[in-house]
Parts: sequence; C-alpha cells; structure tokens
Amino acid sequence: LPALDDGASVTLQRRFDAGRMLKEVAAWRRSLKLMVPATLQACLRHPDFAATDLSSLRLIMAGSSTIPAALIEGFHARGIPVGQVYGATETAPVALYLRGPDARRKIGSTGKPAIHCRARIVDAAGSEVEAGAAGEILVQGPNLFRGYWNDPAATASAFRDGWYCTGDIGHRDAEGYYYIDDRKKDVIISGGENIYPAELENVLAACPEIEEAAVIGRPDPRWGEVAVAVVVRKPGAILDAAAVLALFEGSLARFKHPRAIVFARALPRNVMGKVLKHELRSSLDSSPDSGGES
Repeated sequence: LPALDDGASVTLQRRFDAGRMLKEVAAWRRSLKLMVPATLQACLRHPDFAATDLSSLRLIMAGSSTIPAALIEGFHARGIPVGQVYGATETAPVALYLRGPDARRKIGSTGKPAIHCRARIVDAAGSEVEAGAAGEILVQGPNLFRGYWNDPAATASAFRDGWYCTGDIGHRDAEGYYYIDDRKKDVIISGGENIYPAELENVLAACPEIEEAAVIGRPDPRWGEVAVAVVVRKPGAILDAAAVLALFEGSLARFKHPRAIVFARALPRNVMGKVLKHELRSSLDSSPDSGGES
C-alpha cells in the first residue's frame, strides 16, 4: 500500500521462486524489494545470483524475523543495501525501520521508530532501561490495533499503561537505533543466564556447510534449560556435531554454546518463512536423525 500510494508499480509473484525473481529484477529493472530471511538465503545460494544484473536494486527491505548478518552482508557485497522493518499485525505493521543510508553502518539494527510510532525498552518492572541494556520493546501510536476480537482478557494483557507489549527482547544503542535480540518466549535461561537463540543462529548462518539452523531451549535438571541447535546440512556436506560445536569456540561465551546438536532434514516454517520453534521443541526427543550431544 505505501508503494501504491507513492505512485510505484508493484510486481507480485504467484509464489516465490529465486531464479525467476532474479530474472525479473534484471529484465524489468526493479528498484525495491521486500524479503524475509528464507528468500534472502534462497537468492544468495542460487547459481545465477553472482552473474545476474541487479544494479537497478537500490534497496532491499527485510523483515518477518531476525535477519542473520551473513545474509545482509551477502547482498552488501553486491552493492545492494539491506534495511530492515520491524513490527507485528498488531502494529499495522511497521513500528521501526532502518533506512537505506544507514544500512551498511548499522548492520543488524532494525532502525528507529516510524514517523507515527513511539518505542521504548523496559525491564521486568516496567522501567525504561539505559542504552545497551536488554528489555522488552513497547510500542505506542495511532497505528496500534484496538484489541483482540471477543477476547478482552488477551487485549488487557497486551497493553501496559497504553503501550503495546510486543513480546520481543531488544536493546538500543547510543544513537537510538534498535536491535532485536529475540522473542521473549524463546529466550533460554540457563543457570540464571540469558541466552538469545538469534545470537547462536547468526554463528550457524555463517557456516557454508549449513543450509539452515535454529536454536531452541531444552529442559535440563541441572541448569534449568540448555541450548540445542537443530541443523540442516547442505547437500553433500559431511558436517558432524563436533564440527558444529567448534564454530562457537572464540565466538561466544562458553555458557551460551549449544549442549546438543540435532541434525534434521528441514526446519518447519509457516507461510512467512518463520521457523516454527514450538514444533521443533515437541519433536526434539523423537528426531530420527540426531547428530549427538556435547
């Protein structure tokens, strides 16, 4: 709708196909593209990506879930800046966004509040946190939904003093740029320490032998929870559990390292490309293709 309002033409594919998208950008000289992590990855790994003329693309905006830095840098290497948008259905949908001019110097940031929004980051007590500290992102503005249909209890729990509680954990740097650390419900608390799965998933995304990966928490009698990495190997890759664990050496504090590696044939995703982590948790113990534990 913003594109149409601004007088742009919009091209829709019946379904996403990386090869076709690359051809259409080159043929029709498209200048803007909205993508999600799964489609970014599909384009980067397509055999025509390096040779296709993408010079018309002046900006890609990405969203839907946390964007691994390796995906952003892959497009930056082709001279295409990748910004980010953040929001939810309840925020209709954009609440924060990273503009093109800031894309290269703020990799990983989802930018600043949109012109119609205000945002803040608070701790468990509802007090605003300082720059660099993690907390829940709250949003306020005329774009917010009024409530959940026929569910006053859910509506009441979604708001705090007129601010919508997003359920996302993030932090803000000294310049006021926001970063999404993870979903509040996905944060792993191990031995009293917070582990953000997205941080581990960034490490896994940079491995050329890994097709896709997700990190989830598993109950543990000693630590409360431990991190488990579910990994899909690239075709022909011979990566084993020890090699995956070695990726984290020197990258993250040891308490954040996965305690187990499970190899899978694919990750369950919804139509937006988001990994369905609740399905991974429920099937973890029965996975037929496990890769061993550390």
